[in-house]
Parts: sequence; structure tokens; C-alpha cells
Amino acid sequence: MRSLISIKDLSREEVEALILEALKRKTLPPSPSFSGKVLASLFYENSTRTRESHERAASRLGMDGIGFSGTEGTSVKKGEPLADTLRMYEGYGADVVVLRHPLEGAARYAADILRIPVINAGDGANAHPTQTLLDLMTIKEKVGSIDNLRIALVGDLKYGRTVHSLVAGLSLFSNVQLWLVAPDAMQMPSHIVHDFEQATSSTVMRTANLQEDVDIFYMTRIQRERFPKGPDGEYEFQKLSRLYHVNAALLKDKKVGIMHPLPRYKHRLEIALDVDALPNAWYIGQARNGLFMREALLSLVLSGTQPEKEAHKTEEAWHPLPIKNGKKMGEHMVYRLDNGTLIDHIDAGKGSSVLAVLGMGDVPFIYARNIRSQRSGKKDVVGFTDRELKPDELNKIALVTSSATVNIIRDRSVYKKGKVVLPSVIDNIVFCQNPRCITYKEHAEHAPQKFHVMSHEPLVLRCHYCEVPIKREEIVLKEN
Repeated sequence: MRSLISIKDLSREEVEALILEALKRKTLPPSPSFSGKVLASLFYENSTRTRESHERAASRLGMDGIGFSGTEGTSVKKGEPLADTLRMYEGYGADVVVLRHPLEGAARYAADILRIPVINAGDGANAHPTQTLLDLMTIKEKVGSIDNLRIALVGDLKYGRTVHSLVAGLSLFSNVQLWLVAPDAMQMPSHIVHDFEQATSSTVMRTANLQEDVDIFYMTRIQRERFPKGPDGEYEFQKLSRLYHVNAALLKDKKVGIMHPLPRYKHRLEIALDVDALPNAWYIGQARNGLFMREALLSLVLSGTQPEKEAHKTEEAWHPLPIKNGKKMGEHMVYRLDNGTLIDHIDAGKGSSVLAVLGMGDVPFIYARNIRSQRSGKKDVVGFTDRELKPDELNKIALVTSSATVNIIRDRSVYKKGKVVLPSVIDNIVFCQNPRCITYKEHAEHAPQKFHVMSHEPLVLRCHYCEVPIKREEIVLKEN
């Protein structure tokens, strides 16, 4: 069984199988079938339900536990990088790591460097897949089906990793209608909404008012720890934490189910205590379901063999094009290369950007701006004498312009010609600009830069770790 880092790692069939297994375990006594196995529970942030349920689930399975809750008293306080901590616990015999970390992408990074499975127990504001699994389990248990439901997600939709994962999980099911109830300052990140709408072909409704004509209210706490530090962050928190409140009077004669990942914020309860006794209150049972879902997940993870990590294969950075005329001896001097690389059909005005991203230093180059082109009217052309570009350099060109063609010239003839095309994965070329990402240099975790190409035209990349997408105009390239 592979690691569980994002709910996107699972299919609908796998989610439903986990739900059935967890519901079955809810009716059975503990079974210590994994005696001698070791859980490393590494919680860099405070937690009650997620940590305790994982550790209790491990105990029910007969496992031993090691790890920490909070970083006080650990070498993290001395500046130890995450990679060192993870490898130490693996070396001490851990069979699975459950990781909660404030940086987005930390769990994916852990899974990339360890040989044992990793379960993401929350990485910053990014994802919380085990919470989504127990949420879906609760819905299945209470309603009988996850299809054809109307659900309002209420409160902190900007920083709330529980709702970010839940939206991704709900996209696996049919005819789910979503209302995103939050002020503009706390609305769901647009890329998460876009992914849901693309997967389901449905439109998400955004509103600042509590939507009552739904099957489920999924309430969330406004999280002070996710707001900026200082007086401005405190002001925004105080203002927004007062907005949404559900009580027994509001729910009178309503059948809507009330869910909450918990904890509630006791100074401004999102759900009043008088709701607890109502049949609508699903959240206590929801939290209890976490024990059985995490037991089912640990059992599945430990029952399998972790696959060998595949070495990343370098993909061809261009598509070959036919060579119509083997000579490049046109009217412009830029074409007069004896040997080297000629980059033709660059979008007009982008030639200087191509030169900038390549950062060729002292390599002689030639550059023609806004010259005539039968294809596009105007184009730029860049050439390098006695220098054939490498695959990573070709990738950089494709990040700047989608129209360029590359000619490798030997003895004044075109030896090889192709159109620049990005590979599916880009390593160590583009910087992620999300300041909460594990790769952000100020965090000094030394995680590599890695992006997946989601779309070629228009160009959209997605960070391998924090999953935040960027467009061509937002790309920041690493310096040579």
C-alpha cells in the first residue's frame, strides 16, 4: 500500500472500500494483528483527535508507538531539518509515519525521501486526507449515500485544510452540490474550486450568508494560527470569528446534519452547546469515527508492500520536426551559424526573456528582434555559436514561449529540428512562490523544486508539494 498524502491519491472505489472496512471495524473488538510493528507519530503542531485516534488505532492493532506531540524538548528546536528527523525515526524501526507539519507539502516530501509509508495528518493549510475519509464515512453512515447531496461548507475556507480535502473527496461522487459560505477574505482558493468544477461539471455557489436549504452544514473554526502574526492579523481574526453561529433555535424543525472537524473555539462557539443534544449533531460521532477509519487505514497500509521508488526519467524536451531546408542561410545574419543552436519562431518581444532564462554567461549569442515571419507576422530569433542546448535548457525556453522551434546546426546544416515541449515533470528549474510551501527557501528545509505540467496551452504548472498552481506569467525561474 502506498502512502496517503492527499485524498486525490485515492479513487472512489478505494474510498468506499475504506469506509466499508472502517464501519466493519466499528462493530468488532480490537485485533492485535500487527504486534511488533511501530508507529512513528510526529506532530509538529498541536492536535488532540488526529493524534490520539491514530495512536489508539495503532494500539488496537497491537503496534508500539514512538514520536512526539509538539516540538518542545526535541532537536527541532535546535534547528534540525525535517529530513533528518524523519530518517532518524525510520532508522529506529518505524514501519509507518503519521506526520503533522505546519508547512504545506511536508508530508509529500516525507513520502519522497522515506522507504516506509507516510500518512498525512495535516500539512499547513493544504490537506488533511484522513479527516476527509472519516467525514465521508460519517455521511455514508448517517445518510446511506454520498451522492446527490447538498452541502454547505461554512467559515474558514481559505486556510481550512479539512475543507480543502473534503472538496477534493466530494468530487469523486455524483451530483454533489456545494455552497461555500464565507466572506470574500476567507473564501476557498480558486484552484480548489476549479478542480471540483472540472471533475464534476457542476457550479459551486459562493455566498457570505448561511445557506439553510441543504442536507449538511459543515462548520469550521476560524483558525488564528493561520492568520498573519501581529495586530493586523489579530484584527482580521477578531472580525471574522464572529460571523457564523449555529444554535438550537436556528435548527428548530430542520433535518440538516451538523458536522465539524473540531475543536470548536470556546470563546465564540461556531456551534452552540445546546445543539449537542439534538439528533442533528453528527460531530461527536464524526470524531469517534476517526478511530475506526484510521485503524482501517493503518491496517491497509501495513498489509501491503511499499513499492520501490521509480527513478525519474528525463523526457524528450521537444517534438521532432521535418527539416525542409537543411541550410539556415536566410537574409538575416542571425541565420548564419556554422555550428550551434538556433532558436526560431520565438514570440515577438520574448527573445530577451529567452536569453535571460538561459543565463548562458560568456557564450557568444546573436539576437534578432521583430523580424518578418510568414507564420506569425513577427518573431524573434536567438542563436548560440558552437553551443548545443541541453534538455534542462530547452525546458526553460518552453517556460517562456510556446511557439519556439530549435535547430541544432552542424557544419552549416540543420542536423536536428524540433518544437520545444515541456516534459510532464519539471525538476529544479521553477521556484514555488507559496511562502507556506516546504520548498520555500526561508524555511531552510532544502526540499527540491518540482512541478507537474497540468496544461501546456495555456501553460499551468502545479507544485508537487503544496499543490498550488502557477501560470506562465507567474513563473519564477531558478538562477543558474
